[in-house]
Amino acid sequence: MTEKEWLEYLKKYLVENSLLLRSKSEDCAVIRLSKNKYLLFTTDALVEKIHFQFSYTSFFDLGVKLATSNLSDIAAMGGDPKWALLTLGSPNPIDSSWIDPFMEGLIFTLKKFGALLVGGDTVKSPFFFLNLALIGEAKNPILRKGAKPGEYIFVSRPLGESSAFLRLIKNRSLKEIPESVKLAHLRPEPEIILGKELSEKGLATSMIDISDGLLLDLWRICEENETGAEIWEEKIPVGNFATLEEALSGGEDYALLFTVKKENLNTLERVAKKLKKTFFKIGKIIKEKKLYLVKKNIKIEIKPEGYNHFKAS
Repeated sequence: MTEKEWLEYLKKYLVENSLLLRSKSEDCAVIRLSKNKYLLFTTDALVEKIHFQFSYTSFFDLGVKLATSNLSDIAAMGGDPKWALLTLGSPNPIDSSWIDPFMEGLIFTLKKFGALLVGGDTVKSPFFFLNLALIGEAKNPILRKGAKPGEYIFVSRPLGESSAFLRLIKNRSLKEIPESVKLAHLRPEPEIILGKELSEKGLATSMIDISDGLLLDLWRICEENETGAEIWEEKIPVGNFATLEEALSGGEDYALLFTVKKENLNTLERVAKKLKKTFFKIGKIIKEKKLYLVKKNIKIEIKPEGYNHFKAS
C-alpha cells in the first residue's frame, strides 16, 4: 500500500460517534467535551535514517523537531497544546551524554508553547526512533473541511528551506550551509500563536500544516471539500536558497496553509499587523476538482506530489 492507500484502509477501523467531531483526514482527532471545549489528539515519530541522520543532527535538534512536528498539528487545528507522552527507542543504553541534550530540546520547545511532558515508554530498538503523543484543547477547532470555491489560499511563511537543507547537505559541510536553512530543517517553529488567532477570530475556513509539501497538503484540503485549487507561481513565497520545486513539494516546512473568505481579508490584514507577520496569498479554491499552477496567465494542471512514506521506487 502507498501511504494514501494505508490511510484510506485505516478509516474503516476508526471510531465514529456523537462525541468524536473528526478523526478521519485531519491533523488531530477532535473529541467534543462540551459546547465550547474540544480535545485534540495527535502523534508523530522521527526514525533514524528516514527522518534524520546523526551526521548532521544533534540530539538537542531531535528534541526540538519531535516537539515541533506534533505542536504543528495542534497549531493546524487552532488549539492549545497541553500534555505529551514520549516513546523512546534506542539501540544503546541510555546515557546522559545524549539523553540530556535531547530532553532539553524537547522540554524547552514544549514549554515554550505551554505543553508539559507527563509520561511515556522506553524500549530497546535496532535503531533510534522517537515518538510523541500530544493532547491539546480548542474552543473552535479549524478542520480541513470548510473551504469553498472562491476563497483565497494563504501560507504563513516562505517555503522550501527545509528541503533545500537536505539538498545542500549532500555536498557541503554543516558549517557551510546558511543559518536560516539549517534552522528551517533542524529547529523549525510551530505556528501555535497564529493558529489560535485564526481560530479565535473565525478567519480560516479550513487549515492544515505543511509537513508533506504544499501541493500534497493543499490537495488534502481539496479532497476533503470536493473542490480543486489554482495557485499562482509568482505569488508562491520561495524561501532563501530554495527552488520553486522545493517550495511546492519539499515538505517539513511546518507553515500553516489556510483558506479565507474575501470579506475577511481586511481582518486578516489586521491580524498580520498584530502578529508582525506577512501572510502570502497564493491562489484560490475552485469548483473543478483539479490542481492548477498558473504561470503568466497560463493554467497548467499539476499532480499533488510531496513526501510519501511508502511511495513505490
